[in-house]
Amino acid sequence: AKPIISIDTINYNVFKECVDNDLVDILNDISACTNNPEIIKLLKKKNKFYSVVLMHKRGNPHTMDELTNYDNLVYDIKNYLEQRLNFLVLNGIPRY
Repeated sequence: AKPIISIDTINYNVFKECVDNDLVDILNDISACTNNPEIIKLLKKKNKFYSVVLMHKRGNPHTMDELTNYDNLVYDIKNYLEQRLNFLVLNGIPRY
């Protein structure tokens, strides 16, 4: 049996290479598909739906240490991930 493979990337071209060569099954995107929304098209390519791991982060590596204050940490992160999930669903990525 073929192992299930995940790629940890926000880079469209890296994920495209993996999709084009049928190398991965899961996208782990620390930007929650905000770095390049075009990556969503790849998630639906070749009649294969890829699983997606959405991550939460604030800012970029240069600013994230300054963006650590939350009104309600758990709620804010949950809300962010729900918004990203809804965005994917609205763009044809099934929730399961």
